[in-house]
Amino acid sequence: MLRDTLRRLAEEEPGDIPILSVYLDMRPQATGERPGMRAALVILKDRLREIEKTLWPRGPALDSFRADAARVEAYIEQEAPSEAQGLAIFSCSAHNLFETVVSGVPFETYVVYSRRADLFQLASLLEEQETSVVAVADTSTIRLFVMRRGFLREVEGVDEPNFYYSMRNTGGLNQPRYQRSIKNNRVAFAKEAAAELELLVDEVGAVRVVLAGDEVAIPLLRAALSPQVAQMTLETVPRFDIRAPRTEIEQEVAPMLVEAEKEDERALADQLLDAIQANGLGVAGLEPTRQALNWGQVDTLLLLMDAPISDDDRRKLVQQAVLTGAEVETVEQHEALKELGGVGALLRYRHHAPPMEYPAEFGQHPELI
Repeated sequence: MLRDTLRRLAEEEPGDIPILSVYLDMRPQATGERPGMRAALVILKDRLREIEKTLWPRGPALDSFRADAARVEAYIEQEAPSEAQGLAIFSCSAHNLFETVVSGVPFETYVVYSRRADLFQLASLLEEQETSVVAVADTSTIRLFVMRRGFLREVEGVDEPNFYYSMRNTGGLNQPRYQRSIKNNRVAFAKEAAAELELLVDEVGAVRVVLAGDEVAIPLLRAALSPQVAQMTLETVPRFDIRAPRTEIEQEVAPMLVEAEKEDERALADQLLDAIQANGLGVAGLEPTRQALNWGQVDTLLLLMDAPISDDDRRKLVQQAVLTGAEVETVEQHEALKELGGVGALLRYRHHAPPMEYPAEFGQHPELI
């Protein structure tokens, strides 16, 4: 699981030999002289050459880096799935470390050689691409999909013969009874479909649900959901034919989920402001956030995508958050958070606690010296 990979990388002890962290946008170019070429691979080759020159003329770091570069290039050429939109690779031959993450959404191409793995985009992927369940339904069929890390896969749903759920004009005195029977059948099927949907939500740990389908089935399905699952269901209901191809469903649903995540990000940033104003469970700014992480107070670390802090500070904040079990949320835009330095944290508790063990390379807060 991605969370386990993130934890393993955060726990990797720094040594004398740095770790190569590679994030790639694997989408091919759509225009230009060489459409189809992946610009990220050109950037990667240039960056590998630049880094290698800094390690000359010889030594264990250069040997390890050359082995890392060769393994990364071999993985991209021979093993990386062709459908990947994003690749994250972490390698250190001297530490016997090699981890890869495949994403259905692109990363920002970024290559860095540092004492600790750069986990910022990986943590962002974990929080921004949380698992969702998509249900496409009519009155006798429900198709179920799981959206995870930008990939949509279909799982087994429920399909009943349409004869018992379709309204037809039978004529005569039996028509009202027939219509009541069909309505009852539809309600019963909606309950069965909702039960299957909720089992899947629980199984995959979904945090969002999208209902799609026809205008008769969706209200019945929504009404049959438990309050807990209904609460995580998006309000917008796309209209799909029950036989719609997976790619069409993915293209329609993916932007909805991205926008829902952005709304959650803004809500968290607003929650942070409220906590700070109330002198409660919130801090902002690099040093107060670093101190709260040191004390294990942080429940959620918030970082603006363009926070005015160094890459090294960002790496250390994210790593300490992962090591202390804090969530990491990136916020694309929020003017008030930007004014506070682009960094903040929602806290588990307000009062100071004895400092946790804190790696020396993170530095010591003045109050702890």
